[in-house]
Amino acid sequence: MFTNVLRYLEPEQLKKIEEIKFPVNFAKGETIFKQGAPLTHVIVINKGLLKVYLEDKELHSIIIRLIKSGEIVGGPGFHTDYRHHFSLTALEDTEAFFIDVMQFENCILENSTFAIKFIAYLNRGHIGLFNKLRVFEHKHMNGRMASTLLYLSEQIYEADEFETELSRQDIADMSAMTKESSIRIIKNFKDSSIIECNNNYFKLLNKEHLINIMENG
Repeated sequence: MFTNVLRYLEPEQLKKIEEIKFPVNFAKGETIFKQGAPLTHVIVINKGLLKVYLEDKELHSIIIRLIKSGEIVGGPGFHTDYRHHFSLTALEDTEAFFIDVMQFENCILENSTFAIKFIAYLNRGHIGLFNKLRVFEHKHMNGRMASTLLYLSEQIYEADEFETELSRQDIADMSAMTKESSIRIIKNFKDSSIIECNNNYFKLLNKEHLINIMENG
């Protein structure tokens, strides 16, 4: 069953997608594609959690968002230069299926409802990216870390208490800071009883305070 915008396809289109798609499983830590690689397929995530990140020449990374089950991965190279403009790596064991990009484009051309829903899906991602850029530009490290923890709680795990596959380096890369700074700030939040944290376990104890740090940090 499709849990994403693919459900707006016509029955004949869904049948065609079922015929041409091919499944691929990725283990935790595997790279699905690299920044600069050709974009030949749209990827639908059946199960798993993945990180979308940018790399510079020194291989420093910034994680710009996470992808979870039910989402579609295309990118700005879709219908432009057909290149991937970010890298994608599995944070946990992931099940996905690949759809030929030209066949996917045909679905958009043939189905205006699907086209509108897909554009809306992409635009929601753009809004999230703009908000993240605003946080990077205007917030100090405490505010950036608070924003990351709230993002994980509200948009990824949908709970104030969660275990994550993200490493401390990943959390640092999501917050545009060094690993050492991220560890220090998480400890400060824990010592101030804002969060509870033990290895990969997090619990937001004072969400209102965390929101205040994000907004004013």
